[in-house]
Amino acid sequence: MKNTENLERLFKTLDEYLTHRRDGKVVDYKDYQTLKAELAPLRKTQTGNWDQLWETVDQYLKYSVKTDHPQFFNQLWSGQSLPSLIGEIISTTANTSMYTYEVSPVATILENQLLSELKKIVGFENGEAQFTTGGSNGNLVSMLLAREKIYPGSSQTGLAGKKPLAIFTSKESHYSWDKAINATGIGAENLYHIDSDQSGAMDVNDLEKQIKKVIEEGKVPCLIGGTAGTTVRGAYDPFDQIASIAQKYNCWFHIDGAWGGSVILSEKHKPLLNGVEKANSFSWDAHKMLGLPLMCSMLFVRESGWFDKVLNLGDTSYIFHGEDRPDLGPYSLQCGRKVDILKWWLEWQFYGKEGLESRVNNLVDLGKYAQKIIQNHPNLELQSEPWIGNICFRYIHSEVKDLDRFNRLVRDQLHQSGSSFTNVAYLDGELTIRLILSHFELKSEDIDTFFENFISMAENHLS
Repeated sequence: MKNTENLERLFKTLDEYLTHRRDGKVVDYKDYQTLKAELAPLRKTQTGNWDQLWETVDQYLKYSVKTDHPQFFNQLWSGQSLPSLIGEIISTTANTSMYTYEVSPVATILENQLLSELKKIVGFENGEAQFTTGGSNGNLVSMLLAREKIYPGSSQTGLAGKKPLAIFTSKESHYSWDKAINATGIGAENLYHIDSDQSGAMDVNDLEKQIKKVIEEGKVPCLIGGTAGTTVRGAYDPFDQIASIAQKYNCWFHIDGAWGGSVILSEKHKPLLNGVEKANSFSWDAHKMLGLPLMCSMLFVRESGWFDKVLNLGDTSYIFHGEDRPDLGPYSLQCGRKVDILKWWLEWQFYGKEGLESRVNNLVDLGKYAQKIIQNHPNLELQSEPWIGNICFRYIHSEVKDLDRFNRLVRDQLHQSGSSFTNVAYLDGELTIRLILSHFELKSEDIDTFFENFISMAENHLS
């Protein structure tokens, strides 16, 4: 089979999948062992066999979760917009990397230009920015920068012989902080999880209390990690107050906006990020609330020069040839880096800030719509007031003794039937159905369908 025939098959497959991506089940569910057995013939490889290759592609798509389906509510991302999908395909076809201008001339210019525009929106016009491999990577880099702020030169000399550093994040922050503190050598026992209030936001009184405590213990406050849109409840920490505390104790202040950072594009909801311009750094994932293909993550730093100071290390003369070249690689934690800018550029170019702003506003409005449905139903209980698109609720009934087990059963049955796909979490020790509204094309009727499916499944288990 010639290349042309295979490309025709590829585009036919893509067209068929995209045409029906919102139809039928969210997933054709099979348990691990059943699916493993069904896919067994695919693992008997035959070199040069195109028919077998396309059989594998067909099976992969058949059993993959349709993340563009209107009943996919499982993650903080879903779907994909066509302009950005085109960008993903084209950048993968060109197969370049973002470390040097020589190999990615157009992408380097586009990345610098769009990040310059976004820095103005964030309030870091005179700072610097870069694409990262994800929000977790952004948090890790921010901790490296904070370590350097407290102990200048520590990227070279390490932490031996120095007072232990202390990192502070809320109890509802992302688990990537636990990984970052390990990777930076600061140590997991020096990560302090601050209490949150009833809404899920960081308790600044407990924050200052914990900072004073670690100082008495001989440790040095290093970084305060705020969150814009916590993973479970979507809460926003009080950034203005945190910024004042960070300045008082000479801490680096980072805001993890991986999920909720996109509200910065909305004039209506941007107040949730009040104080972001006072942070030292801010991470933001466009692949989440805005619906771009995975991954599309950015890290912004208020003052320039930090990337060069902390990340531009080692003998790189074999690849970076002179200071006059606008290479981006020296200022990134990794060397080879995927070209994520093209999908973001095309999305921004096609829809503009106003089009992306409408996506954010729609998701927040739908969160309020879902909240009303829960509050108006006698057997649904809202477990936390929603901030944005995170809806935490459960089914309650006088005949149900074990609410955790019952709600988990209902959720699992919905998933396995392919009708609706949510996630679960725990709030104050109680299981909650975690309904995530992240699809940029989501409509109120999709929310109606979900609750019809959920309530019907729950009532079937009661009868």
